[in-house]
Amino acid sequence: MKTAANGIALSLTLVLASSLTASPARAQSLGSRIDAVRDGRVRMTFAARTGVCGNGNSWYRSRDGGRAGQFNGMWNGGHDVDNTCEHGPVRVVVVREGGDTKEIRTYVGGRWRADTGSTDLGAVSAVTAGGWLLQQAERGAVRPAHGALTAAALADSVNPATTLLRIAKDDSRSQDMKSSAVNWLGEVVGDRVSSSLDSIAYEPGDRELRRTAINAISRRPADEAVPALIKMAESLPDKELRRAAVQALARNKDPRAMAWIERRVGTP
Repeated sequence: MKTAANGIALSLTLVLASSLTASPARAQSLGSRIDAVRDGRVRMTFAARTGVCGNGNSWYRSRDGGRAGQFNGMWNGGHDVDNTCEHGPVRVVVVREGGDTKEIRTYVGGRWRADTGSTDLGAVSAVTAGGWLLQQAERGAVRPAHGALTAAALADSVNPATTLLRIAKDDSRSQDMKSSAVNWLGEVVGDRVSSSLDSIAYEPGDRELRRTAINAISRRPADEAVPALIKMAESLPDKELRRAAVQALARNKDPRAMAWIERRVGTP
């Protein structure tokens, strides 16, 4: 019995050991696989979040499946034929030069062109890709960081809000990068982010960044945007920014926004 038990224990040990020995490709992180390419292009695909579709060059992103959204690129449809819009995958190309990432390009849908000069990582986890992209957005040079923000915002099951807020409040980042982070924060799907944007709007300092936060709030769903804009229109210390909040309310067709404006117009 003791011999049999020892044999079973040995077998279980060997099975466990073999299961913990990952293949080199799996053990290697996505970042290290990309860093291994000093010069050239690295490409990968991952799942797109709900509401994102594309034709390989241009893409469209809607909020929660609604009509409000944003386009990237031009849709060259004719009068008689509609463009197809494929729900993913997101296609990312990382341009590497001298061991550094110089550019991150993003596409949705379509097919890769035959290109033996690119290192193709194939399909990767959207969460893994999103994590790497957000690191690039937060720490990378401006040009690839912009591309990383776009790609991360299109990735399925990735919530970039916390990273976007850090970038927006990071004085070491360029003004353009901070504004881009605020704009994308306003586009985050599925999360209430108005409180974060609200905090930026009320922070003393850069007026243009605060104006960007107001505009980003105005693009949020009405139940989120209207109360926040009304609050800012009534209480922001900066007169110019209060005016920006009122203008955002005027562009909103929600009855609550219109009722607030009518009340203000009727106030002596």
